[in-house]
Amino acid sequence: MSKLLKFQFKSITHRLIFSCVVSAIAIYGISYWHARQLLKSTLDNWVLGFAQSRVNEIAHELDSKLLAIEKQALNLTRSLQAPTANFNPNSQNNLEPQLQIALDQLFAQPQVQAIALVDIPQSITDTANKGWQYSRQEQFRNLDQNLATNWLARCQSDRHTNDQINSQVKQQVFWTKPHSLNNGSAQFSTTYCIVLTQATNPATTRILAITIDLDWLKAMLNQQPSVQSDQASYETSDLEVSEPFAIAPLAAPDQQWLVKPNNSELFKSLQSSQQALVNHINDALRQSSQISINNFQNKVIAKTIDSTDWIVGIVISEEKLEKLRQKHLWIVIFSMSKDMVLMCVVIALISQLTTRPLRALNASTEEMAKGNLDTNLPPVTSNDEVGRLTQSFRRMRDSLQLYIHDLQETTAAKQKLESELSIAAEIQRTMLPRTSTVNSVNSPYDISAVLKPARIVGGDLYDFFLLGSDRLCLIIGDVADKGFPSALQMARTITLIRTLSKAFSTPTEILRTVNIELCKENEDCLFVTVFCGVLELQSGRFTYASGGHDAPILVSDRHVQYLDLETMPPLGLYEDSEFTQHEFMLLPNDLILFYTDGITEALNSEGELFSDTRLLEMITSYPPTNPTKAVRTIQHFCQQFVGNAPQSDDITLLAMQYLPSNPFAEVANVMEWNLTLNSEITELEELKQKLGQILHEAALPVELIENAQLIAEEIVVNIIQYGYDNRRDGSIDLRIEITDQKLTMTFADSGKPFNPLTELSTPDLERDDDQRSLGGFGFFLVQELSDHLDYAYRSGKNILTASQSICK
Repeated sequence: MSKLLKFQFKSITHRLIFSCVVSAIAIYGISYWHARQLLKSTLDNWVLGFAQSRVNEIAHELDSKLLAIEKQALNLTRSLQAPTANFNPNSQNNLEPQLQIALDQLFAQPQVQAIALVDIPQSITDTANKGWQYSRQEQFRNLDQNLATNWLARCQSDRHTNDQINSQVKQQVFWTKPHSLNNGSAQFSTTYCIVLTQATNPATTRILAITIDLDWLKAMLNQQPSVQSDQASYETSDLEVSEPFAIAPLAAPDQQWLVKPNNSELFKSLQSSQQALVNHINDALRQSSQISINNFQNKVIAKTIDSTDWIVGIVISEEKLEKLRQKHLWIVIFSMSKDMVLMCVVIALISQLTTRPLRALNASTEEMAKGNLDTNLPPVTSNDEVGRLTQSFRRMRDSLQLYIHDLQETTAAKQKLESELSIAAEIQRTMLPRTSTVNSVNSPYDISAVLKPARIVGGDLYDFFLLGSDRLCLIIGDVADKGFPSALQMARTITLIRTLSKAFSTPTEILRTVNIELCKENEDCLFVTVFCGVLELQSGRFTYASGGHDAPILVSDRHVQYLDLETMPPLGLYEDSEFTQHEFMLLPNDLILFYTDGITEALNSEGELFSDTRLLEMITSYPPTNPTKAVRTIQHFCQQFVGNAPQSDDITLLAMQYLPSNPFAEVANVMEWNLTLNSEITELEELKQKLGQILHEAALPVELIENAQLIAEEIVVNIIQYGYDNRRDGSIDLRIEITDQKLTMTFADSGKPFNPLTELSTPDLERDDDQRSLGGFGFFLVQELSDHLDYAYRSGKNILTASQSICK
C-alpha cells in the first residue's frame, strides 16, 4: 500500500484518464455481467421466439399443402361418386371428362406421385382384384392382384383395419403413416386414403388412395422465411444455431424421422434420446399442439400437424447458442470499449484545454521560484478556479516584490545597526581588562575572568587594577536590564570607578562617590549593583563593600563559604546612600569567586534556576585549585544545566587567588622548550609559571594560555596520582611545540600503563568525594578544553599528547 501512496502523476490529464479507466473498468465489469445476463435472456428469447415463429410458419405451410391435396381429392371423390361415374373403366379413355379434370388438378400438385382406386374385399377370403391407378411415371393402368394388395396395405393403418373399413358405411378419410417408396429408395412417402361407397350400390366399398412423396418436406423446412420481420432481419449466420426436423411419432422407429437435422452431431444427440423425445412429444400432444422441451444440451421447439399427427420443429444447439451469445457479447464489449476510448479522448482533450493555462502558470511560478519576480503571468481568460488561481499568484507576486523591497531596506538598516552594535560590543570588551596568568615574575595574585552577554552588548562589568604598588582593587557589577542602555550605563560606571578610585582608596569611598555621580540626571532610574574590594598584597587584608550585589564565595583549603556581607542599595538610586565596609584576612592560596546573577538565575528548558545552592554544592564537590579552573568549572556545569535553553541574562565570573610568595624563579629564553618535573605536587606551581612565561613570550591569546596551564596541571596531577601512585621518585617530561596554527604538549612518564581516555569515566555530582576523585573532573575538563587528545604506550613510557588550535 505504501508503494501505491508514493506513486504520483505528473499531469492532471494522466490522473483523469487513469481515474476514467479505473472507474470504467469497475463500471464495465458490473455492466459486463449484467449485459451477459441480459443478452442471454434476450438472445435466448429471440432465438426461441424466432424458432417458434418459424415452426408455426412451417406448420402452416405444410397444412396448406396437405389441405390443398385434400381439397383436390375431395373434388375427385365427388366425381367418382357421381351416378354416371365409371367405376370399372378399362382405360383412361373411358374416364368421364369431369373425372379427368379432377385427376389433372391433383397431379398439378408436384407432391402427388400416384392415385389409385381399389375395391375393398367383402370378406377376408376375398381378394382385391378390381381397380386402377394413375401415376406420373406409368400414367393410367388397371390394377392387378399384387398392386391392389399393396394399395390396400398402405391404407391399412393402426386406426383402420379391413374389418373397420368393411363395417363402416360412411366415408372415411385419413393420412397413413410414412412408408418407403416402392422404388427401393430411402425416401419416404405417405398416402391419403378415402373410403368410398356408391349410392347406387351401397354394398360396394372402394378406397381412393393418393400417394405423395416427402422429398419436398426437407426443402420446405430449410428454406428462408417467406416474410421479413424484425426477428428475421438478423444475419443468416445467426440462424445456424437452429436445425429444422420433422418426425412421425406413430410410425415405426426406423421411419419416424421424416427430415433429419443437417448437423450430424446434433442428430446423434437427438437420436441418442429419441425415445425420450418421442415420449415428451406425445405427452405434449395430449395437452397442446405447441411443444417446447429441453433435451439436456439442446432446446426443441415443435408443433404437431393435426391432419397427419406429424411433428415439425426446430432443435437449437446449446453450444452454437453459446457461441452466438459470445459473439453478440463481444459486440457489446467492443461498443463499450469504443465508448470508453472516446470518453478518454474527450477527457484528454478537455483536460489539455483546461490545464493549458495551468501549465503556463506553472512555468511562470518556476521562474518566480528562481527569484525572477518580474516574470509575466499568463492572462486571466476565465473566472474559474484557474483564473482565480492566476489572480492570486499575481497578487502574491506583487506582495512578494513589495515585501522583498521592504525587507531589503529593513535588512540594510538591521545590518547597519548590528554593525554599530558589534563595534559597541568591541568597544565594551576593550574597556574590560585582559586577564593574565603572570602579571610579574613573582606576582602575588592570579586572576581569571569571563563575561558572556545575553545579547550583543551587555550590562555586566568587572575590573581589577592596582591602587599604588601594593593594593589590588577588584570590581564586579550588574546594570539593571539588558541591551544597549545597560551597556552605556556599564561603560559609564567603569569609567567613573577608574577615574574616582585615583582619589579615593577604600571601597566605601569609591562606591559612595560613584553613586553620587550616577544619581545625577538619572531620569530613567537606571541602577547598577556593584561589589568593590581592595586587597593589600603584602598582608592579605581584604576590605570590601557592596552596593546591592551578592556576596562572593571564598575557597580556603577546600572549604567553601560566602564572605560576610551587609549589602546596601544599588548605585544610582539614592544620593545619600552609605555603604558598610567589611574586611577579611586572606591566607596564601585562598581563592575568591565573584559572580553576577546570570549564574544563579540561569534557567533551563523546564524553568528551573541554577540557584545559589547548586552553585555552592558544585564548588564544594569540585573545589578549584586556581582561578582558571574555577571559572571553567562553573561555566561548564552552568551550561550543562541550562542545556539548549536560551541565555536569559548576562554571565560574568571573576576569580582571584592570593599568592603572597612564589618560590620559583622565572626561566626565560627557554630554547628547547623541554621541561622535566619530579613527581611531586609542589612542582605544579613552577610548571604553571614556566609554561605561562613560554606561551606569553610566544604572544598567544590569554584564554589559550589559561587553558594550556589548566590542561598541563590536570594531566600532571593524573600522572602523579595514578601513574606513580604519589611516589616521589618519578619524573615527567614535557615537550612544547608551537606552530602558526597549533599548540602541542606531549607528556611522557615511566609510570604504570594507564590510558585516561578509556579508563576514566565522566564524573557524576551524585557520587561521594572519594568516588569522584577517581577519573576526576579534572581530566574531563582536559577533554573539553583540548581539540585533540592521543595516548600511546611506547618503550615503557606513557605518552599523552594534547593539542589546541591557535587563534591569535
